[in-house]
Amino acid sequence: MIIKQALDLNTDQKKLLTIVKQKFVRKTILKEEISNFESQGFIVSSKQKSKAIVKKLKPEIELGYYSFIQLFCEMGFNVIPNLPHSFNDETKDISDFGFIAENNECVLICYYLYSDAKKELSSFENVLGNIKTNYGELLKELKKIFTGDKKFKVILCTKNYAISKSDVALIEGQKYFYIDDDRLEYYINLNKHLGNASKYQLLGNLFSGQKIANLDEVIPAIQGKMGGLTYYSFSIEPEKLLKIGYILHRTDANRNDMPTYQRLIKKSRLKQIETFINNGGFFPNSVIISIDTNKKGLTFSLSSLQDEASISKIGLLKLPQRYKSVYIIDGQHRLYGYANTQYKETNTIPVVAFLDLAKNDQIKLFMEINENQKSVSKNLRTTLNADLLWDSENPTERNTALFSRIAQELGENTDSPLFDRVIIGENNKTDKCCITLDTIRDALDKSGLFNKYKGTEIERSGICDLNNNDKNFDNIFTLLVSSFKYIKQSDIENWNKSEDENKWVYNISIYGIIRIISDISNVLLTTNLYSQDKINEHFEDFKPYLDAIIQGVNDLNDEQKKDLKTSYGGGGRIKYWRTLQGFILSKFPNIIFDGYDEWQKNNTKQFNTQAFSLISDIESRLSIDIKNELIINFGATKWKKVGIPQELLKKLRILKTEKECEDPDIDIDEWDCMHLIDYRDVIINNWQNIFEKLYTVQNSKGRSKKDKTEWLVNLNRIRNNIDHNRSVSEEDFKYLNNIYNWLIK
Repeated sequence: MIIKQALDLNTDQKKLLTIVKQKFVRKTILKEEISNFESQGFIVSSKQKSKAIVKKLKPEIELGYYSFIQLFCEMGFNVIPNLPHSFNDETKDISDFGFIAENNECVLICYYLYSDAKKELSSFENVLGNIKTNYGELLKELKKIFTGDKKFKVILCTKNYAISKSDVALIEGQKYFYIDDDRLEYYINLNKHLGNASKYQLLGNLFSGQKIANLDEVIPAIQGKMGGLTYYSFSIEPEKLLKIGYILHRTDANRNDMPTYQRLIKKSRLKQIETFINNGGFFPNSVIISIDTNKKGLTFSLSSLQDEASISKIGLLKLPQRYKSVYIIDGQHRLYGYANTQYKETNTIPVVAFLDLAKNDQIKLFMEINENQKSVSKNLRTTLNADLLWDSENPTERNTALFSRIAQELGENTDSPLFDRVIIGENNKTDKCCITLDTIRDALDKSGLFNKYKGTEIERSGICDLNNNDKNFDNIFTLLVSSFKYIKQSDIENWNKSEDENKWVYNISIYGIIRIISDISNVLLTTNLYSQDKINEHFEDFKPYLDAIIQGVNDLNDEQKKDLKTSYGGGGRIKYWRTLQGFILSKFPNIIFDGYDEWQKNNTKQFNTQAFSLISDIESRLSIDIKNELIINFGATKWKKVGIPQELLKKLRILKTEKECEDPDIDIDEWDCMHLIDYRDVIINNWQNIFEKLYTVQNSKGRSKKDKTEWLVNLNRIRNNIDHNRSVSEEDFKYLNNIYNWLIK
């Protein structure tokens, strides 16, 4: 048969791995053939006398296929490539080749699906139907070849496909498994850190809850109670725990196992542990686990020998003999450090095992164990809090969980336009995955969509708050997705660009859009008889307002876009949001946005020119008056040395030298190098005897000389705002006028 002919059991795995790692097709050609090959996309790699070596990147469909084969090879599987399929012509999404991956525990039949661009597979049901039709005959043939107590599994290996929830249901309904782009990236990264020990995580996912062949593990154990929980203390060989254990890594690949909480294992740390163990080292502290008794198989038989006075019991513990029946809460590095050592079957490690800890309780325990470890990143802690605080009795904590969950789902849900654009857990920032959880959380917190609490009392009522996290999530998440989709569809080419080139998807803009969606909701809810929980049913009414901001952003010139995008910090976020409000007001002038008029007045730079003139006059006056007072008090030869603080004088001399080097013809004095804030240092240095009466501003707060000269700090701040092209507020302009009138007039 065709299948049998394709199965070359003597495939040289080292040679295969070398082939699949090669990203380029290379050819040795005659020099006169170079132009012909260049027209086919080849580039010259090197030249010899009469020949040349040319190369061309392999097609994406082939590179994708090889990336899966490389993964399974490096996990220690024996891979048989180029397995042909006999599917119908209508299923063109299936490539003409798949592969078999087998080891001493299982045989994996892998079907490779490829798309030029990330999309949902329109004929997924047809694909699965065709696999099912062919799988029966294939399985019979494979069982003749691969004998013994092995498990068989179908895997769909997809590249550039968005696997929807309905697709997942279809795949799992057939008891198949899929590895999409996220899972492939996860297993590749895991393999880089763990080597072929990464297979344990894969096997746990493939055969979760299924019995492991030839694993009949009964061990001596102590049963005890701690915090109202039953636990067992025992020792076990690392190899056995690796087989039944699973680590809930916080990555996109484990989305279906939410909530998850573990950091990805660090390769450098693992290597150090492996070396330590191989040199005879060991760890006396326990690995912390939770045993899932729903997977069945756990029993504890009491010993006839017991200490009646002890609350602990001794006996024989029979562990579940099933994949993914144990969750590793703490000690993953210690456990996996044994995986590639000679001691994984001959050493034992101490274990403390709890029973059936809910994932939220696992997270709490993980957080408590790692509370003071810097390696648990702020982003991961933020992500975990979404799971921990969801049902908290504290309403502010519930909001924290709600905001985190919405932010996560915007980045993880394939239906969201921000899918793969939000940095979640310990995922890395990329040129496209650049939106932080804090940006979205802060926008939701400031938006007015939800209640604001002071203790347990409502301080400000949210315009769409339904007093229930589940309802609030469904309501607002749907609204945000609909709004982002509408904006994306209006400018899809720009939306898909990287952060540097994008005018829609970067932190400041996403913050502003979420705030403006809240504003639009407020407008519609106050002018219509909508119910808070029905606002999504009236999304058509949102579109005119969204059209206004879309047109406004598109009409910005390059300088205006750059100005918006480079307005960093909290002020930059507010500026973007208020700018969007301005676009809406230009189309709907009767709307009132609280605080907009005051913000506009303070941020249009209308006071900057006058403010600059006032500060220049003040600075000139200070330069003359302070210098004269120093000369009067210390004399024309000693006023600098005595009157100016020594550190400041050193700095002024350096500035004087630099300016003279730049322009040898310049005639400059150290005093001419003074900055506005430097005058304060001179005033404070000579405060009591000279400047206290002259420069104590009226109504100054505090009694110290620093308090009484705080006006110079404020002046310097206003000056810096002008220098950095930031707006001078009306309040600052009034303050500046008061100083001017007091000091000069």
